[in-house]
This record gives sequence, structure tokens and C-alpha cells, in this order.
Amino acid sequence: MGVNLPLDPTGEPSLAERSVPRRAPLTGAALSAVEERILAPLNEAQRRAVTTTAGPLLVLAGAGSGKTRVITHRIAWLIQHEGVAPWKILAVTFTNKAAAEMRDRLHEMIGEAARDVAMGTFHSLCARMLRRDGEAIGLPKGFTIYDADDQARVIKGFLKEDDLPATGETKPSLILGAISRAKNDGLNADQMEDRAITHHERLVARFARRYATELKRLDAVDFDDLLLEGLRLLQEAPAVADRYRAKWEYLHVDEYQDTNRIQYTWVRELAAKHGNLCVVGDDDQSIYSWRGADIRNILDFERDWPTAEVVPLEQNYRSTQTILDAAHGVVSNNEGRKKKKLWTELEGGDQITVYGAFDPEDEAAWIVRRIEEASAVVTGRRADAPEPVSLNGIAILYRTNAQSRAIEEALLRSSIPYQLIGGTRFYQRREVKDALAWLRVLRSDTDRISYERILNVPPRGIGDKTIELLRAAAAPSVSAPDGTPYGHVIAAAGRGEVAGVNTRARNSLAGIADVISRLRDRIAAVTLPELLDGVYSESGLRAHLASEGVEGEERWANLLELRGISGRFMELAPLDALDRFVEDTALVADQDAFDGDAERVTLITLHAAKGLEWPTVFISGLTEGLFPHSRALMDQEQMEEERRLCYVGITRAKRRLSLSYALRRGWGDGDGAPSRFLAEIPEELLVVANDDDPRADGETRFGRGFRSARAGFAGGESWREGSGTPGAPSGAFRPGRDLEARRRAYSAGARSGSLRVPDTDGIDEAPDDDEFIGEAPELMQPVGRIPPWAATGRGAAGAPPQTAGTPLPPPLRPRTVAPARARIPGERYFRDGDRVLHPSFGEGIVVTSKLTRHDEEVTIAFAGSGVKTLAASIANLEVQG
Repeated sequence: MGVNLPLDPTGEPSLAERSVPRRAPLTGAALSAVEERILAPLNEAQRRAVTTTAGPLLVLAGAGSGKTRVITHRIAWLIQHEGVAPWKILAVTFTNKAAAEMRDRLHEMIGEAARDVAMGTFHSLCARMLRRDGEAIGLPKGFTIYDADDQARVIKGFLKEDDLPATGETKPSLILGAISRAKNDGLNADQMEDRAITHHERLVARFARRYATELKRLDAVDFDDLLLEGLRLLQEAPAVADRYRAKWEYLHVDEYQDTNRIQYTWVRELAAKHGNLCVVGDDDQSIYSWRGADIRNILDFERDWPTAEVVPLEQNYRSTQTILDAAHGVVSNNEGRKKKKLWTELEGGDQITVYGAFDPEDEAAWIVRRIEEASAVVTGRRADAPEPVSLNGIAILYRTNAQSRAIEEALLRSSIPYQLIGGTRFYQRREVKDALAWLRVLRSDTDRISYERILNVPPRGIGDKTIELLRAAAAPSVSAPDGTPYGHVIAAAGRGEVAGVNTRARNSLAGIADVISRLRDRIAAVTLPELLDGVYSESGLRAHLASEGVEGEERWANLLELRGISGRFMELAPLDALDRFVEDTALVADQDAFDGDAERVTLITLHAAKGLEWPTVFISGLTEGLFPHSRALMDQEQMEEERRLCYVGITRAKRRLSLSYALRRGWGDGDGAPSRFLAEIPEELLVVANDDDPRADGETRFGRGFRSARAGFAGGESWREGSGTPGAPSGAFRPGRDLEARRRAYSAGARSGSLRVPDTDGIDEAPDDDEFIGEAPELMQPVGRIPPWAATGRGAAGAPPQTAGTPLPPPLRPRTVAPARARIPGERYFRDGDRVLHPSFGEGIVVTSKLTRHDEEVTIAFAGSGVKTLAASIANLEVQG
């Protein structure tokens, strides 16, 4: 980042803090200079928000209205105009990325004083408060923060003990989700049991009690506990609470519409003494109710703080008026919102393009073709086009993670680089979690989950039986009511003091204990990168990855990246650096992995895209039942949140916006209809791309289906039952003629090996959750050579038009093995479009392949497993005829 790490905002005031009185406000020329520098870049509403410093303030900041600028300029105004000491100011954000951006901007304005402003996410601030003062409520200083993977391991341990499956109602993610929602509502295990009515609720309550007991025994907390314990610290430790209330006289909360009940109460507790609370947010962007966010926090702010001033920011600096009017056309249909309408001084702006596709593959192919046409970087054919688009200025947004599959395949086919946000995050990669587990055990003897992660990384022959013996030895007993720390048990087992552990396991455990002891001795004497070097070397991680070939090289690169990140903490004392590094890596969010400078297209869910922006945006999947989601069709509150999500997606676009939908989402699905949100956008703002489609005549073009949908929604037609898409109006499309005509139009050049995944009911209940439920994907037609138009990435949308007499595609033929192909040194064996069979992944199409120093890497789109890159020498691939 551009500035040094902030000082710990939760510590005791320094001598300087205690002795420096509040500076008197500036006057004369000095005042004029400060006012000019801070206020000149702001519009009238922003100035009012910045200079209103006493008492509660609600800043209603519409999308792209400069809310970060307002917060940073307000803090600068407090320090340089009002004479407030920087350490008296607290600013709370929701992501590390937002906090870092805010601090960088503040540093540019006021210099090193920015380091003294307390700034961070709710979770990071609570974590640091608890590190310092948690013992006041019985929480040890050295607690471990468990992420989602660690939490799942705990629940899986319970399931194994109870001989229960990790599926159905005892699926770990479902249990943990229910526990998390209860915690966000402020409920503990006792309260969950009292309120449980159904069998599943009683089951979850029992697991919640065991889960809480186990985490306490392991000296661990999860993300929800950070907030709960942070609030409990303020409510049950009066002396500690008074110190923080006295320390922070001015509170700023960003994205206030996303706060849950615990965060809301935490803020009220801190602001109780001085009342100088500034919250910034937009009720139209409240899209996280599924994780506890309560829109009432912002809607009822004036009721909670009767003396509050309200400043609306309605001037937008991001998007064209066309885009803003489209977003307003959608969100203005919500009843539960504060009235406001964004406007801009930006001139120009194209109409919004709408495309109706036959299926997700057609939709993806059209998006890719539009990217090729707009980007001189990709094609090299449009260098003379006005304002050629860079790939890093393009984003494709979708409602659920499962939708990215077709888009990824189309991009791969056209060799367009992309970054997938919300896939496997950096800190969730296996080797990175392995390394972090080693760091965690260096600071905790009780973290069983981390200890068990490192026992066989690299493999050491420590089996399940040995692990059960270690767990039994660590469990509570008459002599040790609270149990024995797991690290102590491992050391004892290495000395032969745990009965039943065989010689091989005993030697391995002795080696682990010895490595941990040596690394602990070095912590205070080396930098954090040097400590990681020791972990990589002495744990055996480095040697293990070196033996894994190409895959090992990629994983080793991730460990080197982790080492580089650790260098950011070198200015802290060694122990503090280790604690902060482990803590911050546990609190990283999806958006923190976003690289806005990378020359590649961004694929991201609508939820994860909030707070980001691009010159060109595609929103795919605007089909009734998908977006809005089927769960919202009969629920007014959920429908309003879906509408807000659409508003967020539209306002991510700066200059160009394209919206698309598919009438068929997957194999076996009924006919779908365009989303109602398309009908809510004023028609004069839209242009239907299908009107220029040479393959479709006036009777069959998808533009007719789109217009029928508009008419159906506008006319208030009754929702039909038993249709392919719940909630679609009966006049939204013509299922007989339109779909059959589209089938004929595409049959002339139907994509060989078109892979279709069935629609899912997987509402994006966690933006980084890639799981979805549905039938097994199937191959819809035979896989063979990809025709030239498909190889360019155009898919069916780039196929030649149907001509009279063109036969329909043949039925699926039996699988045959192709004749043996000669292997020529220095040349690729696998060709783009080859139909191949893998013993585990099944049938797929070769998207591309490339030669490496020792092998051929083959990228294949599998019907049941998605896109994978395999080493040809060990993949056992069979080319089919």
C-alpha cells in the first residue's frame, strides 16, 4: 500500500495523546487555505456532509456519489479545521480494500497524521480490541480465528463421532449457516434451544452448543464470535468500554445499510458518550440480508437518533444518465426505500443493449463476441474504433456462481484472459492454508484444527488411529477437566508417553514437536519473511512441492507470494507482526483479491461486485426465476432485495451496459421468460440486439419474446403455475414457434460438444460459495471437431445462418476410440476440439493445449466437472472418434 501500517488503534493513549489539548480552530489565511484544499473539490451536498461535525449525521450516498471522498475529507476537516486529534477519530468499513483505499486518500491529504486515525473493518477492530482486552471477559489473548474451512472441520468431527453423514440436514455448511444466522441475531446456544420448534432447529441447536464448547476448549473464535465478543466486551467490561468511548470522540461507519444487529448495537455502544456519529450508506444498495444485514438500521436512523441531520448525495460521478435512469427505473418500484434520484453532469452515453439467447452457451458466445468487437487488445482489428476497451475495463456479472461455467468456456475458447472473483480465494488454497496452519501452531498449543492440518503435510504416515489416540489424550478428564493442550499431547506422544502410538508415528510426532520448538525460538529474532522461510524448509513443505512437478511449481509460487505479503508487517515487532499477519489473512474478503490493473476480463457475482466499477459491464442471466431468484417470486421483501441487487449491478457500469437472458437455462428446464427487471427499465433506454440478428425473422426473433415480456409485466398478467419458470407471465414468450425456430436456426452450426449444466436453486448465500444442487450435467449432442466459427469463440451465435434443406444434427452416437495418432516431438498431440475421455472426469472437449518444458498441458471442458487443465503425461486421456 502507499502508506505505512497504522498504529494499533485500540491501545492506551500515548503520553502525547494525553498531553496534547484540542487545537483551537484556524482563522484568517490559514483557515482559508485549509477550506480551499478540503472543500474546493466537493459539491454543495458533499460540503455540507463534511462540515456538519457535531451530533449524529446520516449521509445518504447514492451509487457513485463520492462517499469515500466525503468520509476522507470529513476526517481531514476534523483534524485540520476543527483541531481534533487524529487518534480521537474512528472509521469503520466492511472490507480491507475499502479501509486501505480510505487510508491512502487520507494520507495524501494530511500526511503521516493519517496513521493515527483508527480505521479498519468491524471484524479487524473487534479482533484487536479482544487481543488487548478480551481477558476482561474470559477470552485469552492468544485466541485463534477460525475461517469457514476450520469451522467445517469442527462440525465434520462431530458428525464422525456421531456416525452421521455430511449431507442433507447434517451438511456442515447448512449447520454452520444456521448457527451464523442465530449469532447475527444475538442468540446463544441456550436461546437457540429455547426457540427451536422443528426437528432441524433442535438438531442445529444441539450442534451449536457442542460447537461453542469445542471452540472455547480450543481457544478459538469464528468470524461471528469476533463481533459477538466485541460487543460483550463493551457491555460487560464497563472500565474497558469507558476507555474506548473516551478515546473515540468521532465515529464514522461506511456502508451502514449492510450492518447487522450486532454491528448496529456495537456502534451505538461506542457512540453513546459523545454522540458524534456519522453513518454513510444507501438503502438502495442493501443486498446482504441473507447474512444478517438489516435495512431497518439505515431506514430508521432518524428514529434512533432524533437530532440527526440527513444529507443526500444524488450527484453521480461514475455513470451516464442513461445508466442511472435505468437503475432508477428498477429500484423505484420498491416501497421500502428513501426517495432519491441520481443525476450526472456527464454527457453522452449509449443505449443499453438487451440480448435474448436460446441457452447459456448462446448467451456466453454473444457476450464474448461483443468483447471481441469492442477490444482492440483482443482482436487487433478494431484499433481505429473510437475508445477501444481494455480488458481490465470489462466485467461480466451474474446472480449465482454456477452461471460462470458457460462464460468461462466461451472466454477460454477465444483465448480471452479473465480473473474469476469468488472462486478459490488465495488464502483458501491448500498450500497457503498449510503454511498458515504452521504459523498458528507457533502461537497456540490449543489449536487442534491447525495441528491436525500439519500432521501429514507433507505426508508422515500418521494415520487416523493415531489421531484418535491424540484426541483422546487431549480430551477433558478427571485430572485435566479442561483437557490437555493438543501441542503438549503431540510432544508427549513423541516421547512415547501416549499409549498405542506406533514407532513410526511416534518418531514423526517427535520430529514435528522438535520443528515447532526450534521455530518458536526464532520468532523474536527474525523477520516474518525469514520465519516463513524456516517454516517452508524445516516443515518439509518446500521439498515436498519440489517433488510434485508442474503442479508443485504453481503451489510453490503461491507460497512465495505469501512470503511477499508478509513483508508488509516487517516494521512491527516480530511477535506483533506474526499475530497481525495471521489475523489479517483470516479476515480477508473476496474483493480484496480483485486486481483492477490486470489486463483481463473480470467474472464476478453481483453480490461481490458491490463497491467496484468498470467502463463496460455485462449482466447475464436476467431470466425470471434466476434473477429475480425463484425464492423471491412470492416474497415481497426478498423481491425488493433482488431489485436492489439489480440496481447495484446496473450502477457498476460507467459508460456501456449490456443485459442478457436465456430462455432455456439448462437440460430438462421448461421455457423461461425475460426478467421483470427488464420490463421496469424505460423502453427508450434500451436497444434489442436481436433485431439485427440475420438468423431470425420478424416472427421468431427473441426481440419479440422480450417485448411480450414487457407487455405481460406492464399489464399485470396473472402468474402462471406449472411453467418452466415460476412467476413468468403467460405472454412473455411463444414457447412453440419461437423455441423451435431457434433450434432450427442453430442446428446448422450447433456447437459440437455444447455442454449444458442444469439450472440450480443455488441462491448466492455466500458470494464465495461455488456449491450448487442439481442433476448431473449431460452432453446434449455429439462432441467432435469444433467448426471454424466456434473456434473463434462465437459459439452458436457465430454460426452461419440456417439454409433450406440443412439436416438436423444426428442423434448421439456410440462412443468410439479414434485411430491411433502419431506423437511428433515438439508438436502438440491434442488438438482444439478433440473429444476425449478421462477415467474420472468422463467425456469432454479439448479447449486448447500447450507444450511446457516437460509435458503438454491440456485444457478440457468436461460435461460433469467443468473446465480443467491436466498434464497429458499422467492424465490417461483417450481421444474419441
